[in-house]
Parts: sequence; C-alpha cells; structure tokens
Amino acid sequence: MIDKLKKFLLQRRGADGYFESRLSDSAVSTAVACIALEIADSQKYSQEIAAAKQWLLSTHDDNGLYGDSPESPANLTATFLAYVALARNGENSDNLEKTRTWLLEYFGDFSFAAVKRGFLAEYGKDLTFSVPILALATTTGFFDDAAFAWRNMPRFPFEVVLFPERLFKYLNLPVVSYAIPALICVGLAQLHHARSGVVTKLRSLAKNKALRVLLDKQPIEGGFLEAAPLTGFCAMCLCAAGLNEHPATMKAVDFLLKTQHENGAWPIDRDLRQWCTSLAIVPLSRYFSDEEKRQYRDALKHHQTKRMHPFTRSAPGGWGWTTHSGSVPDADDTAAALIALHHLGENVCEAVQDGIKWLLDLQNRDGGIPTFCRGWGKLPFDCSCPDISAHAFKAFSCFENDLPPALQKRVARAKVRILRYLKSVQRDNGAFVPLWFGDQWAANKEAMTYGSAVVLEHLCGLDEPFLEKTRDFLLASQHASGGWGNVENLHDDVTVTARCVAALASYPDAKVAVRRAWEFLEPFVNDLNSIPREPIGLYFAHLWYSEELYAPIFLLNAIQQTEDYNAE
Repeated sequence: MIDKLKKFLLQRRGADGYFESRLSDSAVSTAVACIALEIADSQKYSQEIAAAKQWLLSTHDDNGLYGDSPESPANLTATFLAYVALARNGENSDNLEKTRTWLLEYFGDFSFAAVKRGFLAEYGKDLTFSVPILALATTTGFFDDAAFAWRNMPRFPFEVVLFPERLFKYLNLPVVSYAIPALICVGLAQLHHARSGVVTKLRSLAKNKALRVLLDKQPIEGGFLEAAPLTGFCAMCLCAAGLNEHPATMKAVDFLLKTQHENGAWPIDRDLRQWCTSLAIVPLSRYFSDEEKRQYRDALKHHQTKRMHPFTRSAPGGWGWTTHSGSVPDADDTAAALIALHHLGENVCEAVQDGIKWLLDLQNRDGGIPTFCRGWGKLPFDCSCPDISAHAFKAFSCFENDLPPALQKRVARAKVRILRYLKSVQRDNGAFVPLWFGDQWAANKEAMTYGSAVVLEHLCGLDEPFLEKTRDFLLASQHASGGWGNVENLHDDVTVTARCVAALASYPDAKVAVRRAWEFLEPFVNDLNSIPREPIGLYFAHLWYSEELYAPIFLLNAIQQTEDYNAE
C-alpha cells in the first residue's frame, strides 16, 4: 500500500518539486468570474464567458440547483449566482426555469428588499459575502431599480483606509480581515451611485487614496488571495464605479483569464501548492535522498515571507498556502511548513526561528491562534480556532528543545496558553470544531470528527485528561463500516477516516478501531481512482471545495502512523 501511495504522490510533483494541487471546480467562482468578464468586456471575453456558462449549464442537480462544488449539496448562494450568470442575457431552459422557481420560493420575489433580506439572514453580521452578492446582482441589472439598490444595501466604508491598518481591528468593520479589497471596491461602487451631497463629497476625498491602497494590496499576478470570487467581485465593482480601465481592474481581469480551467470553470482558489507540499513532505521525507531534502529545505525557506506583507501588514516569517504572489501568510500554513522543515532535518536556523516568532506574535489574548491577524475577533473567521492552535502547538514542539533560551521560554508559555484555550473550547462530548474544515452534510456544517482528529494527532503523546475525552469521542463516532465521517448519519469519508486513524494510532486501546478502519480504507488504497471527491475544505463564507491530494497524503501518513498495527 505504501508503494502505491508513494508512487501516486511522487507523480504529482512539478518541475520545481512542488506537489501540484488540483482544487475542485466551483459554481460560485465560475459564476462570479463569468459575470466579472461580462461586465468588463462581453465581446472581448466572449469565448471565456461562453465556456463558463456551458459548464454551469452542465453541472446543476436534477432540480436545477447548484452546490459550491459538483459534489456538494445545493445552497442558496451558488444557486443564485449561477442563475444570475445564466439568466443575464436571456438564456432559457427547463432547468433554468426550475432554478428560478426555487429562488422565487425562497425569496418570495426578486425585489431588492426580498433578496437583501434573504442574504442578510443567510450570513448574519458578517457582510463579507452578502453585500458583494447584492452588488453583483445590482451591477448586472438583476433588480428593476438599480439606483435604489445601490443606495439601500449596507454601506461598505472604504474610507477607513485613511486610518493606519493597526487600528482596523478596533473599527468593528463589517468584513473579515482578508476582505479589505472587497470593502474598498464595493464601497467605491456604492459611492459612484450615491446621491450627491456633502457626505458624498467628503467620502469622495478618500477615493484616490483608497485606490492606491488597493493597488498596494493587489498581488503582481492580479488575484486577491489568488481567489476568483474575491477578485471577480472587485473587478466588477470597479467597473460599476466607472473604473474599467484602472490598472487594478485590468490586473484582476487578467488573473481571471489566466486561472480558468480548461473545462470553462474556476476553482475556489488557484491552488494549494505550498500547503499540499508541506503536508506531503511529512510522510514522504523518509524516502527522499539527502540532496532532495536539501532542495526542499531551500525551497520552503525561499517561499517564506521576507518582508512585511502588503495585504495584511503581517511581519516577515510566515508562509501562505500557495507559491503564487497572491498568497497571504497564515498560521496553518506556517505551522505546516515548520513541521515539514523538521521532517527534512532542518536545524534551528534563522528561518525556523522567524517562523516560530511569527506564530508567537499571532497568539490571541485567549491563548488560541487565529488564521491571519492577531486581535481580529469580531467575526468567526478571524477568531482563534482549535485546529490551527493545535497545529501551532505541534510546530512549536518540533523545535522547542533546541531553541535559544529566551525563545524557548516564550514557546513554553505559548504552549501552556494553547492548552488552556483548547480546554475552554472543547465540547462537552470531547469534540473540537475546526474553522477551516467543515462537514457539508451536517445540519450545522460543523466537522466535529475532523476537528477532533486534527487536535488529537497534533497533541499526540501529551498526558492530558481532556485529550482522553477526545479519543473517546472518536471511538464512539466510528461507523459500523469502520469509517468515520458525518456524526449525524452513516456518510463515510476516506479523508476523515485517514485522519482519525493517524490520531488514534498512539492509543493501545484504539487498536481494534484502527484495524476496522483499515478494512474500510484498504479498497480505496488498492484503487486510488475509486476515492470519491470529498468536499471537506471550507473557504470564507462557507464555500466548500475538495482537493485531490488530501486523501492520498493523509492515507500515507495514516499507514506510517500505524505500521505496528499493520505488521501484526
């Protein structure tokens, strides 16, 4: 089994040694990118637009509805965006009529007030996605009275860019930290359509600076966060603000053109090359030659941020999820890179110390580790989270004993605070709910099984009673099939099961459960092509995606963690 997985993964390496990520096609990304290109220049980009619409027309479910990926259950956002993209120029079909009927039943009617009410109810206080969706629909002419729509959607205060960014976390902004470009672009479109008056004139004074900030935040390749939805929203709103020829608009459009898949669709993000490579190195490093290990160490250190990041203003020392310019350093990818360096035999070099300091500086007052920015705690995706906190704990542990004394003390204190945080957020049943992974089949979309496995695996070996509760939760959650997945029904996942196996490997009393799990997993290992696409990743605003490399990476890791079991 090891040889088969190893061969499969090594075949996915690119010329630079990085593992080639392949994210699932996304209805949300495809609809937003398609509309952005139509708004920018429908004639010039007619071929790309036609390909996108053809993909959308071929991927709805039997009821004419859309999920985030073709393997995901239908939801409001994907269905609405796909409908707006397809109905914009009068496309018609029986399935599109089904889509329209379903949406009308949901909203009651297609008035701005009804659609606004529906999306604000869907996303609550976090306006990161709801207001850009309203702006998209308004830009396309979906609402009868566009002027009314522009003036009555929640206002995005783009003028906050006049303040130093260190103050943003105190301003109670309506979007998450990484959506500042959307805040600027939607806000500028709203300004462009606002009634003239003193307030509008005063807000206009901030326009040029806002555009300079936007350009400063925009990556070289044009894609904000390397993500088609965020980039597409920004491009169409800049066009709606009369800025079709602005450099930021043109760069955003160019990014969309470069990242369209051959089948006409767009993924939710360009790729996860850095993340997948860091994850793959852990189980594969034992098979690398000394020269290969050196090359990977050099490559990882090369992609570490070396200066203050223009997007989040974070200090040097972190890693992002991809090697492309739109990547932003974050705690999960930084922890993964540090752990990979440890498996490659890296010593406590400057890059390692910088990475550890970067994570330490990110720690919140509650002891947990957030994703991007310290202190942004108003909205869920900027809060501390158990999966990333446990991952950082593991990264600290890899190098702790060899660090300089002062840094060693900082790490020791940080680890104590992480454990205290984890105990405070553990559910009564022993489970942990992760932030960046979810369960699309669960009523509340919480991936308790996955989150618990991640925490337990990263804290392996600790003699902590709260971890015994997590172990017991996983054992009780195993299905009759031997697999794990949704805790509410018998939906099994290869990816989740592999992570549970790795998490339980160090517990002698879990031996029977692990053997049962391998009975479930073995057919998939024998035929890797039989592994289904399993949307488990959760992007901002509940956007689901699958990644082809997750299952084989986690399967290989699980096999190695349970070698003693498998040898018996």
